[in-house]
Amino acid sequence: MIARALLLLPAWLLPLPALAAPDLASAIATLRDGRAPEAAQMLLDLARAGGAEAQFNLGLLYAEGIGVPQNDREALYWGWRARLAGLPAARALIDKLAEKATPDLREELVARIEADLAPRIQAGDGRAMLERSVLLLDLAPKPDLTGGYVWQALSAALATPNAAAARDSTLALIDPKDRLAAQDAALAALRDLCAGGMAGHALCATLP
Repeated sequence: MIARALLLLPAWLLPLPALAAPDLASAIATLRDGRAPEAAQMLLDLARAGGAEAQFNLGLLYAEGIGVPQNDREALYWGWRARLAGLPAARALIDKLAEKATPDLREELVARIEADLAPRIQAGDGRAMLERSVLLLDLAPKPDLTGGYVWQALSAALATPNAAAARDSTLALIDPKDRLAAQDAALAALRDLCAGGMAGHALCATLP
């Protein structure tokens, strides 16, 4: 079974770019040499450090059970981390496991990844805020339009690329009678951030 999976795995592996990090290249080479557990350990270190390609490939290992015990939860977790990091190939892994993503598992993954994002959000990282909106709109069992809008609005205020377009698209989906409340919720979220890690940020001075 492992030999068969190893034959299938290269088709899923992200092609290494010309300037790939040596550590990632070493991990892939280790996997292809048949030392899957060692490769998984290398990928885990890179994935925890935020490497999107490593997150994606680690998700594949969990999906196939190569180098790690097969685990759909971990495969989806790392697949979503890679997607949020901007890796297009991650969508294929997420789609492949769509039937395994029960509502309870989706809620669990949202909470887990939100915890990952929290320190960056508290520090005023607009990209992390945009990533949180994706969780609320695409991963949560029931899309949270207001919650997604809140984080897109704050991300857009911080001039994060693509955030303004996402914000406007989400606002258009919210019932007109609820739009002002959603905008007020964004101000409330900013107040909370400004009372914490974003204290002193220029954006905080704009609060009414």
